[in-house]
Amino acid sequence: MADKPRWGAVLDAAREVAMPIFVSTITTIVVFLPTVFLEGQARLLFIPLTFTISCSLFASFLVSRTVTPLLCYHWLRPPTPPPPGTRNPLTLVLAWSSRRLEELDAVYQRAITWALAHRKTVIGGVLATLLLTLGLVPLIGTEFFPPSDESQFIIRVRAPVGTRIEETERLIGRMEGILKSALNPGEYSTIISTVGVPGGRSGLFSQNTGPHTAQLQVYLATADKRTRSDRDIVAAVRPKLAGQFPGTTYTVQFGGIVSRILNFGAQSAIEVEQLGYDLKDAQRVAQDVQRLLQETPGVADAFVSREENYPQYDIVVDREKAAAAGLSQRDIAQAALFSLNSNVSVNPSIFTDPRTGNQYNAVVQLDEQFRSSAEDLGRLFVTGDGGRPVLLGNLADIRQGTGPVMIERKYQQRIVKISANPTGRDLGAVSEDLEARFKQLPLPPGFSLQLGGQTVQQREAFGSLKFTTLLALVLVYMVMASQFRSLLDPFLIMFSVPLGMIGVIWALFLTNTTLNVTSFMGIIMMVGIVVSNGVLLVEYINELRRHGQDLIPAVINGGRTRLRPILMTSLTTLVGLMPMALGIHVGSEANAPLARAVIGGLAVSTVLTLILIPTLYVMVETRFPRRVEAPHPALTPQGETA
Repeated sequence: MADKPRWGAVLDAAREVAMPIFVSTITTIVVFLPTVFLEGQARLLFIPLTFTISCSLFASFLVSRTVTPLLCYHWLRPPTPPPPGTRNPLTLVLAWSSRRLEELDAVYQRAITWALAHRKTVIGGVLATLLLTLGLVPLIGTEFFPPSDESQFIIRVRAPVGTRIEETERLIGRMEGILKSALNPGEYSTIISTVGVPGGRSGLFSQNTGPHTAQLQVYLATADKRTRSDRDIVAAVRPKLAGQFPGTTYTVQFGGIVSRILNFGAQSAIEVEQLGYDLKDAQRVAQDVQRLLQETPGVADAFVSREENYPQYDIVVDREKAAAAGLSQRDIAQAALFSLNSNVSVNPSIFTDPRTGNQYNAVVQLDEQFRSSAEDLGRLFVTGDGGRPVLLGNLADIRQGTGPVMIERKYQQRIVKISANPTGRDLGAVSEDLEARFKQLPLPPGFSLQLGGQTVQQREAFGSLKFTTLLALVLVYMVMASQFRSLLDPFLIMFSVPLGMIGVIWALFLTNTTLNVTSFMGIIMMVGIVVSNGVLLVEYINELRRHGQDLIPAVINGGRTRLRPILMTSLTTLVGLMPMALGIHVGSEANAPLARAVIGGLAVSTVLTLILIPTLYVMVETRFPRRVEAPHPALTPQGETA
């Protein structure tokens, strides 16, 4: 290169790497195209990432083809040995690094020479490593999204129905004292207690249903100002609350808006949906499911959404008497509702002020003194045939009983939700354990159990991501096949992907990271990155062979020449992702699995690709030799070794 004009050297170098850079850029971008087929929240999370990375890579490619060659022409000079006796620190460092890199090249050349002489040993060793690594997959948990520390949690408390608000307030005061004793100084900023149903419009948004319910909202200090996470704090609080409040149930709801979005409206990550009509059977099944959740390892805070034993009056209509009076059960129920609670919730009467145009609900109902006892309920009038008033007590039997505070419905079916939080186990393992236990639980006719919450979201997202990964592999292969004009070379390069999976699995296992939508996206990114190393290697080996080098020398020289570019690109990616993988900043735990998956896959794939891909290349070319094309007339390969 020293004997060649600088302008010609720059042009030859730019032409030499044109195809590898283009293919590497396209393969990295094309792996993100299938994200348009994602569904649900995974689509919302990763579509912005797709656009950001794609635009950045296109801009980087344009700069590498235009600006970088010009800068090289103006600033780079042929390397010259340092003058004898120089003491310039920069010159000494550059000379030392040059010697170390030459030693690295020599070590790699000896390694690849040995690998080409022991091809079966290399293939068998890599295959055995892959099979052993696959044995770690069951040890890696799965979940929808990594837990996010939002520095807040809510404890929902439910005392026995009928508890006076004063007693509930005393209970909450004791619970606040236990909370403060379990929290270290400086770990929390505010504790807000809400007892009963708040007055005014705020009562519409409160989860409290009566004087027997309350909630404690704990605001913690930011994650960087405390040593324990929100889940560690709650884990320390649970044993201190256990057994202190007989007859009282409570549950913990982590986080704020992010957790509610990820739970898709559910109170907790684990939610069991119990569908069935009969109220008594529903109560019994809900208690069995709650007990089953409490007995399942890794599950805490089991909580039943439906509140039972709320005092009520049951109106049992005598159908024969009602039919004789020309009334249906609906007519009787509507008359009782309008008399006690007006018609505003069913068929409101709207009055429009002719002067202002304002609209008002015209509400008519019995005065409170005429609707304060069971006898008053029996003296209600129901209008029968011909407008004749009939006493309700003559048509129905009025009994005092109990029932649920509220009946929830889903798809017009009565539903009871039993929620819980995973603790110490991943969501995927807990969900599989629960489904196995549900099959052994006897259910009354017409009842069914199914998992909701994050479990449903996780399975839908994983299904979409699996399809996305498969489609990304196909697109990457098609892009490389079109550029190499060969089906064999891309096939060899695709072996970089299983090598990368070895690193991904070990990275997730060693860092105790679950397989979730974030780490799954890291795997998809890794596919596009690792194949670029194979493209650089195989393309240059083909170029050397087109210039007349034999198979083995071309593989050795090509590997040695491409060693430094491959290491540089891989190391820059690894170093750039390291801060994200460490997750040391507030909120960074959401993206850490993505960086860990990419780092593990790229690190292992880079090392093994430099050995395995040349070995496979020689094996295939030895068995199926190809016709080598003539070289480009203006291109002279650089970096050949004797």
